[in-house]
Amino acid sequence: MTRDEVHQLIGNPLSIDKSGGSEELTEYWSNNGLQLTYSEMDETLLEISLYPNLQNVQLNGLNLFEVPGTHAFKLLHDWDNAPLTIFGVSIFLKLGLAVNGFLHDDDGAKSVTAFAKGRWDDWPSKEK
Repeated sequence: MTRDEVHQLIGNPLSIDKSGGSEELTEYWSNNGLQLTYSEMDETLLEISLYPNLQNVQLNGLNLFEVPGTHAFKLLHDWDNAPLTIFGVSIFLKLGLAVNGFLHDDDGAKSVTAFAKGRWDDWPSKEK
């Protein structure tokens, strides 16, 4: 999905941040509760990040921000039992989700990010 297609669906963002070295840009809606990250090269959608100030964020009927984080993490782990952990973020490759703040039920750090297929395929980096 392209940036223009997203804007047609949900309107223009409140703000935009262009990262200096990452070749990505992030747009913000709903008091930063919804953040979309795109490739700067072709403006394709790479990630959709959701935060607790959004209502009714669900996966398979589980309201992710309404249940205890440890319970949500256990269910995610049941659905994909081999997450990567990078800087405290759990990345569930089979689900296409990255979560933060759930493992230790840290409400201040909670986020859920859906990412494009292939986004984390090269992790860990093969460089030494």
